[in-house]
Amino acid sequence: MFRYELKKYQISPLPLAVWLERPTRLYQIQHVHDCFEFVFVLSGTGWCAVNGLRFPILRNDLYVLRPGDVHEFTNNPGMRFYNIMFSRKLFSAEDLETFAPLLKWHGKYTLPDPVFSRAESLLKSVCAELENKQPAGMMAAKSSFFLFLVELLRLPVRDAAAPDGAKADLVSNILAFVTSRCRERITLDDLARETGGTPEYAGRRFRSLTGISFTDYLNHYRIELACGKLENTALSISEIAADLGFYDTPYFDKCFRKILGISPKAYREQRRKAASSSRAKKH
Repeated sequence: MFRYELKKYQISPLPLAVWLERPTRLYQIQHVHDCFEFVFVLSGTGWCAVNGLRFPILRNDLYVLRPGDVHEFTNNPGMRFYNIMFSRKLFSAEDLETFAPLLKWHGKYTLPDPVFSRAESLLKSVCAELENKQPAGMMAAKSSFFLFLVELLRLPVRDAAAPDGAKADLVSNILAFVTSRCRERITLDDLARETGGTPEYAGRRFRSLTGISFTDYLNHYRIELACGKLENTALSISEIAADLGFYDTPYFDKCFRKILGISPKAYREQRRKAASSSRAKKH
């Protein structure tokens, strides 16, 4: 099991690291940290598994991970998030008592828009203070980070898909179902057989638990896989579309453009040019 250590990411004596991440890898293998980790999602979609339970990644999400929590995730190419790592050494005994509810809990928050905006601004301030190293910068970074924690502490209710409840089990089962059968032409009827009830009920249930429609999530997940195939295989676009369960190539092209803003062909050319440029720089 790969283990990440906070000291490798610190840029100041403060046991706190915060940075804006634009991941280039579509899949992060199972790993643990020797510290707390928060993942604050600004844009993009994917899924994250925490201690075996899988959740959809969406904008406004905040993942809270304790030292030793086993997690992995996938993301589409447009994902951006703040990665936050810190240890207990950041807190006094009084601070630990105040923030104990946050540090004991793990799973996912879904932040209301006003809280999300304030939290994003505070994390941007933390990054700036850590990077600029101005006088009293560490104090300012710590103050902004504590205000960020206060925003979380004041949230009235945890996300409905917290990993200790029956809803989390249902979400995990549904996403595992999508993962295992994403190459088939699955429908709401198939989802209904998995969850019980009518297709209409299954669709409403999925949206209420994940914040996104079943069709949109399935297409996002398939496009994520398509990006990997476009980058790493010589398969034609029509072959990729068929392999991932799309009805036809034009529909695949339409979904791809809707999610990433460019065609599959343009995406492949863009990534190949980037890879070629990277190789040239190394030589």
